Amino acid sequence: MSEEPLLRVVKVTKEFAKGGIFTPKKTVRAVDEVSLEIGRMENVALVGESGCGKSTLGKLTLGLLKPDSGSVIFEGRDIWSMGKKEFTYFRRNAQIIHQDPYTSLNPVRTIFQSLAPPLIRNKEVPDSKAAYERLKELLTMVGLAPPEDFLNRYPARMSGGQMQRIILARAVSLRPKYIVADEAVSMLDASLRLGAVDLMLELQKRFGMSYLFITHDLGIARYFILKGRGKIAMMYLGSIVEAGEGDSVIQKPIHPYTQIMMTAISVPDPRLTRSRPIPKLRSLEVPRLEQVPSGCKFHPRCPYAEKICEEHVPELREFDSRLVACHFAERFT
Repeated sequence: MSEEPLLRVVKVTKEFAKGGIFTPKKTVRAVDEVSLEIGRMENVALVGESGCGKSTLGKLTLGLLKPDSGSVIFEGRDIWSMGKKEFTYFRRNAQIIHQDPYTSLNPVRTIFQSLAPPLIRNKEVPDSKAAYERLKELLTMVGLAPPEDFLNRYPARMSGGQMQRIILARAVSLRPKYIVADEAVSMLDASLRLGAVDLMLELQKRFGMSYLFITHDLGIARYFILKGRGKIAMMYLGSIVEAGEGDSVIQKPIHPYTQIMMTAISVPDPRLTRSRPIPKLRSLEVPRLEQVPSGCKFHPRCPYAEKICEEHVPELREFDSRLVACHFAERFT
């Protein structure tokens, strides 16, 4: 009998009303019947273009947004049917690393003043003195030494790389089981990104949590998954179009959208780069969520689209040891 996943998202849908006083309101379906599983100590990289619904899905898994339909199940329980005590337990074990670390902390509080209250409130430590000692350990663990120097600073006196490490220390301070890393390294210099990913994976080994790694950069997703092992899920206009083991998806993408996204990854061998076939998009324009195309959402841009793609929505089906939403998946194997 297989182990129950840590977190399951089952046909989750989330809609928002878009419009104002002078424009008619329209319903935007940011997440469209998405299903996803994350095991214990497993990594899932959620990849897609900006505006495709990745961050909304991440917030749904954390209970920060309530789905309009579908279920978010943590350790076998739907989080929206939990009692107060159970939901408190869930929120403690589900943390987030935000894209912009500077907006994640109060600018008029020191790092200690921002990081200590959750430790005391959740009874990880008995008082402020013990919290200070615990935070010294955490900051040393994430490479900020001497820790006393950083604990007494304000966020404005920290560099972007230092702040990202502070936010990572805060995320693991309660020893959660699940962390959403929402574009966690996108604001760092390219030279710092791999180091930040390595640190995240080191902390995973120490604390044993699972990551949902949200990014639009397939190159950093590839590094994260190949080094930490796990799955890649490709998202387009609110839907998962392909998902499977990282090695398999990277080495042999099936869905046309995944194929095209893979061509954006830099390869150190120029001969291999020149020899790679690059599918040509029919259109460079990404449809807006309030005007989603009929049938397959990718068909207006897909180089292989046929009549059936315009008329029928492809089912996300199991194929070649992964899930693929394409009418012609057999052609690409």
